[in-house]
Amino acid sequence: MRQQPASTTAQYTVREVRDVAPSGWDGWLRDSPGGGHVLQSYAWGEFKRRYGWRPLRLVLERDGEVVGVGQFLAYNTMPVPGVLMYCSKGPWLPWDDEEAVRAFFVGAAEVAGAAGAHTLKIEPEVPGRSADVDALLEDIGFHEARYALNFDTTVTVDLSRPEEELLARMRKSTRYRIRKSAREGVEMVEPEDFESAWATFYGWMEDTAERKSGFTIRRPRGYLHDMMRTMRDAGQGHLFFAEHEGTPLAGIFVFTSGEKYWYMHGASSTEKRTYYPNHLLHWEVMRWARRRGIKYYDMVGIPRPEDRNEDNPYHGVYWFKIGFGGEVTDFLGCLDLPIRSARAEAWYRFEPAYYRLYYKLKSNIFY
Repeated sequence: MRQQPASTTAQYTVREVRDVAPSGWDGWLRDSPGGGHVLQSYAWGEFKRRYGWRPLRLVLERDGEVVGVGQFLAYNTMPVPGVLMYCSKGPWLPWDDEEAVRAFFVGAAEVAGAAGAHTLKIEPEVPGRSADVDALLEDIGFHEARYALNFDTTVTVDLSRPEEELLARMRKSTRYRIRKSAREGVEMVEPEDFESAWATFYGWMEDTAERKSGFTIRRPRGYLHDMMRTMRDAGQGHLFFAEHEGTPLAGIFVFTSGEKYWYMHGASSTEKRTYYPNHLLHWEVMRWARRRGIKYYDMVGIPRPEDRNEDNPYHGVYWFKIGFGGEVTDFLGCLDLPIRSARAEAWYRFEPAYYRLYYKLKSNIFY
């Protein structure tokens, strides 16, 4: 059954789709301007459904052709009456077409009203230097959200370059460590036994949190396991190990979607640190991705410029990532559009207390 349009303009129609197959939605996402994000995928929406978030999938059409998408996650915010609709790392629209952008949010606001939403929260991967888009969203009614829910500053690597050029762009010490690791006989593998490998990986995460000040695991073990397992089963998650003579030394978990991949989690053993397994592992996964036609690597999150100092517990993470020759990329960040002003304001004021209470009760991040 084809859903009725939520909104129609002279050129554009916005509608919610409820009967689309996972492959159909993900195809629209990959074909959207910019190529989408894995946190907009069908599998991600279904995973978050387990935690009380109901996916609402909207498409922007022109002459019957899908030209943009946005997957919103709806959550009942009682005791504040109504619903929050959060578009994690989206929507994906033709941002250079003002009519299209305005039409999408007119339609999204109508869907939000019908769903009882008081706030639309978006997280567009639009470069922060896009003053025109920023001004357009402000004119539509968006304002800066209280929290940046996912990192809006990251390091991205263009994998379409030849391998020799990718290596040349790296820091000299990074290239040295990759080559030393290879000489020592370290290899990259994707373990077939996910459960056993994941248990090892999570053990490393726990060990890192215990050893390093400022590092915490803010998601429960069950959430992290189910998230990685769900995305792996959907073909959009991969757990890789660096091994030496059959002994696992380091691991990373990545998300993939279309021509993109994202570094989501990493952890390592304290064994054979001088073999630099983490450096070789990242390089070999980059090569693995290139062989599969992936052209864009997002290393997911570095401190903002004002926090890039040695006192920041993530300074070492920043220094490690930037050594691979990528570019620092800033996005607009998280923005809110009030749909029902009084309730939206009530939620904005109550959100910090709700956030703290949720974490205390569930040992998990709300969003």
